[in-house]
Amino acid sequence: MDRPRLRRYQQKDYTQRVEFPVEIVGRDNHVRRYAFDDAVRLYQRRIDTAPARYADPETIDAEVRHCRLRIEQLRRSYIEGAGGARPAGGQGLLAGPMAADLLFFLRRVYAEAGEAVAATLVPLETAGVEAWWCQGAQGRPSAILYAFRLDGEGPPGAGQALEGVLSRLRAAEREPAAERLYAGVIGRDLALLLAGTEGWDGPKGLLTEAQPAEAPDVGGGDPWRAAMVALQEGQTHAALRQLEAALDADPHRRVLARAAALVALMADEPARAEFAARFGMAAGDDDRGLRYLLALAMARQGRAADALAAPMPGATGSLAMLRALYLVGEGRLAAAVGEARRARLGVAESEWFVPRVARATMTSAVSQLVVRGSAAAGIVAAAFVATAGQDVFGALATVGFVGLAWLGERRTRQGAQRALTTGRFGRVRLAPPELLPREGEAPRH
Repeated sequence: MDRPRLRRYQQKDYTQRVEFPVEIVGRDNHVRRYAFDDAVRLYQRRIDTAPARYADPETIDAEVRHCRLRIEQLRRSYIEGAGGARPAGGQGLLAGPMAADLLFFLRRVYAEAGEAVAATLVPLETAGVEAWWCQGAQGRPSAILYAFRLDGEGPPGAGQALEGVLSRLRAAEREPAAERLYAGVIGRDLALLLAGTEGWDGPKGLLTEAQPAEAPDVGGGDPWRAAMVALQEGQTHAALRQLEAALDADPHRRVLARAAALVALMADEPARAEFAARFGMAAGDDDRGLRYLLALAMARQGRAADALAAPMPGATGSLAMLRALYLVGEGRLAAAVGEARRARLGVAESEWFVPRVARATMTSAVSQLVVRGSAAAGIVAAAFVATAGQDVFGALATVGFVGLAWLGERRTRQGAQRALTTGRFGRVRLAPPELLPREGEAPRH
């Protein structure tokens, strides 16, 4: 783990108010000044790329926590700097730190003080999305401001609602007197769209997009090396596009398929990871790494049974670990113990996480087997006592123990199922960057 970095994070004071533009030290030790929105996006990119920049789970978690606290600090500081500008009785998004993003957006498009803009917001009744009637200064057109939380904390289906509203507004661009898009921003956790029916002379269209920039053309034209540089720069999706394009051009270069499948999982794109893994295997590369990434990609899409239900003769290491998790999720504890034992054999150095997850899975399965046996014995004893009419309270206590045992096993099963669908067992990621092919594997085969 990166102990100096962890110590620095522990010494941070996230309660201090920062001034904008805020000064942030980069990886090259140069101090740069960032506006509010650029600073928030910088820390969001650091969250996305933490698994690619650090090796051990503890450092990754510390980096993610630090960035989230910094984003919250930036938003809180911006609201305080705007005079605490919130409409009276603000609810939903306006009651939380994301109100800073909304105030910054309105200040940007109206080019006036945030207090004056925020004071005119009137909430509207809309289905599945937050919206406000917004009146600018004298002479400015009125508008409707739509907000979509994309971090999973808002109304369900926010992403689909955003696509629907954006498509409707764009389709009406040339329709007279129809509501159309004035301006908008789409970020990683929040999207804001300003729309209306009047003339608009402010900023137009989408001012920022969530998609990262393209990866730079580096590495002497080698797409694998260019993708690795893109990962170092925090451009996970750009690296994935580089690798997918290279696969189309050179399907027999097996390092590309394995790297593309792993990077797709790191980018939370399991469907693309499955395609890359199948692509590599169809081209004749049926190695253990690709089979593991394929099984994990299918499990991440809710199809663990298709990939892991059947026994895998000779499977060791990572594949056996995945199957052990699947068996625990299905309640087949004895079989899970056998797979967990097998998973600890023949593990490569880059698969450091496999024995750790297998050991924890086996411990949970063995514990639940013991509890299950005790619960079965308790049921028999409770039935005997109840029929004999003796010690009713003892029988009730036994029944309570059985109920707790059932709840414990259910929780264990749900934890294993959640690990397969999220690609993470506790704080351990099942597709860490250590699985990336080494540089020596990059030349053509």
